[in-house]
Amino acid sequence: MEIRKYLRLVMRWWWLLAVSAVLPMAVSYYFVSKQPDLYQAKATVMVGANLFQNANPDPWQMNLSNTLAAAYAELVRQGPVTEAVIERLGLERSPEQLAAQIVTGIRSGAQLLEIYVTDTNPEAAALIANALADELIRRGPASGGSDPQQQEFIRTQLEGLQAKIKSVGEEVDGLIASLSELTSAVEIEDAQDRISALEQVKTMYQTAYADLLGSYRAESPNVLSLFEPATVPQWPVPSKTKLIVAMAGAAGLGLAVVAIVLMQYMDTSLSWEGEGVRSVLDLPVLGAVPQISRKRARLTASPLGPLAEAVRAVRANIFLIRPDRPFRTLLLTSPGSSEGKGFILTHLALVLASAGSRVIVVDADMRRPSLHELFDRPNAVGLSDVFRDGTLDGKNFPSLPLQETDFDHIRLLSAGPPPADPVTLLTSPRLAALLDFLRDCGDVVLLDSPPVLGPPDATILATLAEGTILVASAGFTKRELIQQARDQLCAQQGVNLLGLAINRVKPRRNYYYYAPDRGDAEPERRKGRGDEDWLTLSEAAARLGIGKDQARRWCKIGRLTARRSFLRLQVSNADVTQLMQIPVTDRATGGSAEM
Repeated sequence: MEIRKYLRLVMRWWWLLAVSAVLPMAVSYYFVSKQPDLYQAKATVMVGANLFQNANPDPWQMNLSNTLAAAYAELVRQGPVTEAVIERLGLERSPEQLAAQIVTGIRSGAQLLEIYVTDTNPEAAALIANALADELIRRGPASGGSDPQQQEFIRTQLEGLQAKIKSVGEEVDGLIASLSELTSAVEIEDAQDRISALEQVKTMYQTAYADLLGSYRAESPNVLSLFEPATVPQWPVPSKTKLIVAMAGAAGLGLAVVAIVLMQYMDTSLSWEGEGVRSVLDLPVLGAVPQISRKRARLTASPLGPLAEAVRAVRANIFLIRPDRPFRTLLLTSPGSSEGKGFILTHLALVLASAGSRVIVVDADMRRPSLHELFDRPNAVGLSDVFRDGTLDGKNFPSLPLQETDFDHIRLLSAGPPPADPVTLLTSPRLAALLDFLRDCGDVVLLDSPPVLGPPDATILATLAEGTILVASAGFTKRELIQQARDQLCAQQGVNLLGLAINRVKPRRNYYYYAPDRGDAEPERRKGRGDEDWLTLSEAAARLGIGKDQARRWCKIGRLTARRSFLRLQVSNADVTQLMQIPVTDRATGGSAEM
């Protein structure tokens, strides 16, 4: 069930997920594709003694050189170095802009500092990288020992001193070997003096050699030298377009998921989980009526289609509650307005009538009546007139303005003109007597009422009906309103709340084996042939107790004769009078009579 819940959530908001992922990807791809190619050049600087020139490197000096390399990696991006490079190369950018182009890396195991420069011009990238390395070396405290010309001069001097030391040593060895052949004391003394002088010269050469060799090795850990100069890059830096686009899409998708979760968490409206749900908020589910488009929502007696099947399921569940004694009086109400209770009531009447039951539909919503529009009938006379008739004693109803509809076995008692105080009329004892009378006239009486969480009309009617059905719309009605309506109805003695009918449920594909609702043919209308008297559209609608839109539609289909007069629509007074002559029920004969 949890997996189905999340799958339904994804199917409901798939368009938001798609837009949230595709839109950031398209925008990021557009801006990234407009960026020019970037080239990166690298110059490498060695920090400390050159390992190729030092046979016995000192580990302490190597660690110190690595620490110094990290410091130089920060210094190369600072103002003094960048400003000097800008001035030397004549660059038209600020030190901050140049610093943004520089990236440094440290090879700790080799005492190397790598300077990367990124630029749209490959030649400029290499030139700036070499200039930064040279400026850093020039500012080093021991930079003299790393001068290539000086190193070459010292190497030449070392080679000369090495040759001289070798020559003097060979001469000293020759003199020592010749001492055994000398016999004269003078010759021996002269040879010894010469050997002593040559030894002093050799010592001087060796001292100079040692000094030059120390300078040549440059073993100071704070010495910088250019290890590898930057070359002009041949290929641009690999583009990260795919990664950026993917990250933008993932970010947009993640934000959409968070938004959907928040909306789902904050949404307290009723949600329909599927056919397996038997109760909602401790109320039995009598049925779920699918959402129908406006084109197919026209009242029709067609027995096919998901709408008719869903309403038949509601009828069957009501019957199963009390199969031995079917309900004769049913009230359909809702927690709030615009829940579709009138829509379900009219289609329930059609289903009951198609099964052969005589159905009387009573519009007890005298504040905002709507059933006369659904059945396409006038509302000139109705329930309010029955209560206002002073001749009625509460028991006998010699005549009732029951209107025949376009459907067999269905008659309508419309609400009539709105009274000043509907509650007073509903609390009259005549209402109970009227319901008894209507039960004698038909098999089932269906009542429509205002919302429960409004005026007390619905609660009053619920105490008189044998069963009450609460209508709620999926995705529209708040769950807390359903709870309040349930508690308010159940708190009254004599209210039999049968359950919940859920409206506007998104249709499932499991209705594929039913033919689509095509509707019945439009019933033939009688065209009135009026006299010379004409009424304005507003006057005709007021006399019939209907809205101007309904009156205008009747004029278009020919139910009312109309004409244009100075851009205004005029309606035949004779047709209006004819429609107001509603046949009424005669209790004595059980037939109909004209009012």
